[in-house]
Amino acid sequence: MFDKVINTLSQIGLIIGSVLLALMMLLTVADVFMRYVFSAPVSGSAEITQILLTLTVFAGFILVSRDGSHIVVSIFEPMISRLSPKLYGVIYAVSNTLGTAFLLWVLIVSAREAFDYEDVTEGLEIPFGWIISALVVFVAFSLVAGVRVFKKGLSGHGSAD
Repeated sequence: MFDKVINTLSQIGLIIGSVLLALMMLLTVADVFMRYVFSAPVSGSAEITQILLTLTVFAGFILVSRDGSHIVVSIFEPMISRLSPKLYGVIYAVSNTLGTAFLLWVLIVSAREAFDYEDVTEGLEIPFGWIISALVVFVAFSLVAGVRVFKKGLSGHGSAD
């Protein structure tokens, strides 16, 4: 049952991330076309692209958390994984879960403040609260999907040697 939930969340992240990436590419093509053919770029395209990129990265965070394939800094990793691969997996899973939970908490606080102060983007005046709320949903899904690492182990962490 839990695997079905994680698979559904992963599919949602994959679909949303793919759609957002396609929108970002279409917007960039339209902006370049409009700029060079009609000397009239799409208003706010840079701002929208930044928002779409942020949302795309956080949608992909769900898949990365599910697989335990985050980018790692290999300072202690070789030593710990050589001494005890199981200990390394536990340390990774616990630190990933705590880090994701902390990120979720920070984003929830930020979203609340953005709504309280009615913060908006500079150019198009898009409410930050809604943007950050989408990030909160993606990180919450990532936290749930990251639990899979405790059960199935890591993937995508081959030795860099």
